[in-house]
Amino acid sequence: MPSPEPKTGVVLLAAGQGRRFGGGKLTADFRGRPLWEWAAQTAESIDSSERLLVIGPKSPIESREGWRLVENPVAERGMGTSIAAGVRALADSDRVVIMLADMPLVSRSHLGLLLEAQGVAFTLYPDRSAGCPAIFPRSVFPLLESLSGDRGARSLDLGDAELIAPPHERQLVDVDEVCDLQRLRSAD
Repeated sequence: MPSPEPKTGVVLLAAGQGRRFGGGKLTADFRGRPLWEWAAQTAESIDSSERLLVIGPKSPIESREGWRLVENPVAERGMGTSIAAGVRALADSDRVVIMLADMPLVSRSHLGLLLEAQGVAFTLYPDRSAGCPAIFPRSVFPLLESLSGDRGARSLDLGDAELIAPPHERQLVDVDEVCDLQRLRSAD
C-alpha cells in the first residue's frame, strides 16, 4: 500500500511593516484587491492541511476564509521571528511551504514544483540565491522555530537543499516600494 501524501501546511508571512513602501503595502490595491490576497489565493490552489497568515500587532489585514491568523508580537524584529511564529503554530503538518505576502505573481505551477521536492527546497533566484517560496519537512521545524531577527531560513544549516527555479522569472517580483507596485500595474 502506498504511503499517504504528506500533510502540507502553508505559512504566509504578512507581518512586515512596509517601511520602504511608506506603510500599508500589503493592503494596497493591486488588480482590484489587496496585494496580499494574490499570494493567499495562489496558496489556496494547492492541497494543504492548514493555512496560517502571520501578521504583526495592529495589522490592518483581516482573516480570509480558510486561513488562521497568527499574530507575531515581535514582528518588528524581523522576518525570522515571523517564520518561527508561523511554524510554531502549525498543528497538523508534515511539511510547510513558506510564502511572502508581497509576492503577488507566484504561480500554482511553481508551488507544485516545490511540493515535488523530497526535503528542503528553496526558490532559485536569477542571481543564484535561494529564497521564498520554500518548503521544509517536519524534521527541520525545530530549526525554523529557533529563527530570530532578520535571519531567514537560508541562514540555517539545512544540508543539501534543492533549488527550484520558477517557470517564469517574473513570478519572483516582490513589492518593497511604491515604484515596484506601479511597475507591476503598468506591466498588465
